[in-house]
Amino acid sequence: MGLRIKGGLAYRRLAGEVFIVDAASSRLHELNGPAAVIWEGLAAGRGRAAVVRGLTAEFEVDEGTAGADYDAFVEELRKAGLVSAA
Repeated sequence: MGLRIKGGLAYRRLAGEVFIVDAASSRLHELNGPAAVIWEGLAAGRGRAAVVRGLTAEFEVDEGTAGADYDAFVEELRKAGLVSAA
């Protein structure tokens, strides 16, 4: 299942963190570490497998841990209304 990022969001990487601005809801989200890698992967249109590979390479974790981190963070993004099923 692909994911789609909510329209109207702006994001930028600054000093190793990703900041997401949701002007419609007047919210600022700050992501660091694995969350930033996951967000940038989603924004680039990468699927779960590619993002998980990126996590394992950058953070030297096993695939199971990276996959669990991906799934948990994507669920947080869904609950926040920042992503939806494509």
